[in-house]
Amino acid sequence: MNKTPPKFTQPLKILVVEDNAIDRRILETMLHEFSHPVSLLKSAETLAGAIQLLEQHPFDVVILDLNLPDSEGKDTLTSLSAKYPDVTIVINTGAYEDELGINTLSYGAQDFLVKGKYTAYVLHKALHYALERKRLERELTAAYQQLQETQSQLLEMEKMKVIGEIASGIAHEIRNPLATISYDTTFLQACLPDRQGQILSGDPAKIQIALTNIKEAVQKANGIVNELLNFAGKTSSSSSKKPENLNEIIEKSLSLIRHEFHKKHIQVVGRFDQSIPQVNIDRNRIEQVLVNLMLNAVHASPQGGILELKTYCQTISEDHCRSYNLDKSKFKAGDTVIMCDVEDSGNGILPEHLQKIFEPFFTTKRDFGGVGLGLSITKSIMENHNGIVAIENITDHPGVRARLVFQPCG
Repeated sequence: MNKTPPKFTQPLKILVVEDNAIDRRILETMLHEFSHPVSLLKSAETLAGAIQLLEQHPFDVVILDLNLPDSEGKDTLTSLSAKYPDVTIVINTGAYEDELGINTLSYGAQDFLVKGKYTAYVLHKALHYALERKRLERELTAAYQQLQETQSQLLEMEKMKVIGEIASGIAHEIRNPLATISYDTTFLQACLPDRQGQILSGDPAKIQIALTNIKEAVQKANGIVNELLNFAGKTSSSSSKKPENLNEIIEKSLSLIRHEFHKKHIQVVGRFDQSIPQVNIDRNRIEQVLVNLMLNAVHASPQGGILELKTYCQTISEDHCRSYNLDKSKFKAGDTVIMCDVEDSGNGILPEHLQKIFEPFFTTKRDFGGVGLGLSITKSIMENHNGIVAIENITDHPGVRARLVFQPCG
């Protein structure tokens, strides 16, 4: 067996936390037994003493006894690892238990040793592996943080793509109030006094009408801009759920992108059940879901196609539970739910694509600037509302149905 100890890249700074003088001396002897240099070796008999030394020196490794005069058991480890998460910790325990060994790793240690059961070689090997584990932990943490940042950027890209499409329609919608403001401003300018103080023209009643028109046009333009800002999340103060009328939210979402339907001459058919109960939702998030599904329908539909929107109550059947893979803790056969269908008149989706439709970054719409997160985000939002979204090909005519399932209030 090869007894050559592992090589460290640089001299180690080690803190031994041990209240037993004999055990402490054994550790110090073993640490000097091999040729690898230890640039700093300090010891402490209490947790408080260890913390004081850690404040003074940048130790690479702490060899820690769990039972100290001022701390016992896992509390010793959790206190130290929470306060110094970047320090590598090797437990030096007097009694071995399988559960204890496993738990020390989950509580923040990188390895553990049993007093009297290891040699200097085993000690050095444990230090080497503990340092390597800690290095990998840091790399994984950094990679995870980078992944989160990248995901946030991609989510923002997906949302900005939708906002861009809405904004083009907002620009069109805002032209009408701006034209009113421009026309009536020109009229009012003609009513202003000239250099001699003479009013050139102007019926007071007409002036009042012009002023009213301008005020209403400004309010309309401001409302249009606020709709876009609300959708973008700029003016939403919180992400809270409350009882809402789903039909009203659908109408609002439709108004945001109506221009997209006009561009392709798509006929919108609404079949809304006005008797459906309210649903407990975050209005902004469900608007985001509906706008995304409607834009998908626009992209899939041909020129002059049809978009059908429906809301209705439905009693869940066993077939629903199986086909939608419903969570039995939230849905069961016989429950009444609220359904919202968004149906297009396109060519449908290939079966192999349907299987991947909710996977992040899967998209068949690269030409539209999609990054493949829209339906993944939609699914996440619906799950956060204890609901579901299902995508399926319509069986009796070409097209795709996106179905949202909500639980009613009460």
